Amino acid sequence: MEVWMSPEGWIPFEEAFLTEATEYKLRYEGAGIDLRIQGVPIPFHKEGNLFLTSLVTPFQSGLVQIFLNDKEYETFIYPDSRKLSEQQFDVMIEEILEESNSCFQLSGLEREVSVSGKSLGVSWTQWIYIERSMQKLRQIFARIEKQPFSRLVKLPIVQKRERVQQVEQPTLHWLDKRGYGEDIPLNVETTKTFETVDVYENQVLKKQLFDLRNLLKTYMTVERVDVSKKAARFHSLIRRWMNSLFLQEVSMHQGPYSITQKFRKHPIYRQWYKWFEQLYKHDMEGIGFDYPIAMKDTFELYEMWCFMRIVRVLREMNLVEDTRGLYKTTKSGIFIDLVQNKESRIRLRDGKSLYFQRKYQYDSKEFYTYTQRMIPDIVLECEKEIFVFDPKYRVPGNLGTSLGEMHKYRDGIVHRGTGERAVREVYILTPTSDDSVETMRYFQEGYHDSYKMGAIQMVPGVESEHSEKKLLAKLMGESEFV
Repeated sequence: MEVWMSPEGWIPFEEAFLTEATEYKLRYEGAGIDLRIQGVPIPFHKEGNLFLTSLVTPFQSGLVQIFLNDKEYETFIYPDSRKLSEQQFDVMIEEILEESNSCFQLSGLEREVSVSGKSLGVSWTQWIYIERSMQKLRQIFARIEKQPFSRLVKLPIVQKRERVQQVEQPTLHWLDKRGYGEDIPLNVETTKTFETVDVYENQVLKKQLFDLRNLLKTYMTVERVDVSKKAARFHSLIRRWMNSLFLQEVSMHQGPYSITQKFRKHPIYRQWYKWFEQLYKHDMEGIGFDYPIAMKDTFELYEMWCFMRIVRVLREMNLVEDTRGLYKTTKSGIFIDLVQNKESRIRLRDGKSLYFQRKYQYDSKEFYTYTQRMIPDIVLECEKEIFVFDPKYRVPGNLGTSLGEMHKYRDGIVHRGTGERAVREVYILTPTSDDSVETMRYFQEGYHDSYKMGAIQMVPGVESEHSEKKLLAKLMGESEFV
């Protein structure tokens, strides 16, 4: 079996250095072929004496098992050089959070509330968590209320002697102490077995609801009307739960919690404990997110990171006026909203704006398109002009093709008032290696000045703020930073 490698041509498969997320042509000469990679059969088609196929390696690197006509081999798929490392992935998340704490403070959401003797802050992501998971908490509580933990207890009571159904040892001890002998009184002390729900797990549950009710009181005082109204509804719901017959019988736990075997193993109580454990895991100092972003979605994270990087440069240039337009109260969470948002906006000085996922179509007010709807990733609007930044995570080898696609923005977005093309300059943002930046003309300042388009290197973990500030200052007309 052979594989086509450029520029070597056809070489034996076992000698090839395979790269992830790459298409290869394979050929085999023989009576028949059974090829399986990691147990998955690869189909071939026959042309003459050859069996041919195309193989696309997965977007993962590492050792793979090859089965060829019942013989087993091993080969290695190497990482794509364009792929960001796991360390850079973590850097992007860290820098997004750092900038969000500088810019995305929601007015009124940084007050403090006393919970169990501790001073716990509240944050936007904590509110997002409460909002999107309250329905789940309702379902959990309904199931617990229907069948709560309980235990049997024996309590002493005084009964008429004819109502005593079973004489137990405590009753005999009571009679012996009083020396009644044969003269048994009409009323005797005995024990009766009761079922109670006042157990440790339910006591913790009641205390957690009490803390959540106090936390919701804080969210009811924020300046965002939609947040305060929804917090009030949640507060009323928690209050009804605490007044239910089930919890009326339960005393409130005091002191620190401990996770018991019932919390660990019971399917419903475990979900309840984990819900409240997650509630206080959010960043209490500002805005953060505690929701997983898969490594396969690195391109989305890179788009967000590029946007926040531009925001940081503009903020440090003292050009940012208002960031409230970024806040969207949805069930997805603030940063996922940033990816899926339509027209998340930061207001800049002199009436300018920076947008993420700005939408342009035929009926848009100031700028419109006369063909299809267009949604550039990052847009800087300056009066009658537009500057487009398009993050491209994995195209260093195809920058020319990607820049060619940018002509749709330059030609297709028009200013409604003047009828002229609105997009003045377009730039691709890419984590291209330094070697490519030094040799490719798309990154050179002269190319940018001549053609009003090009590429900008933006690599997580690598400081390039000077060049970014210089370009943005030029676009914004801020001569003091050029």
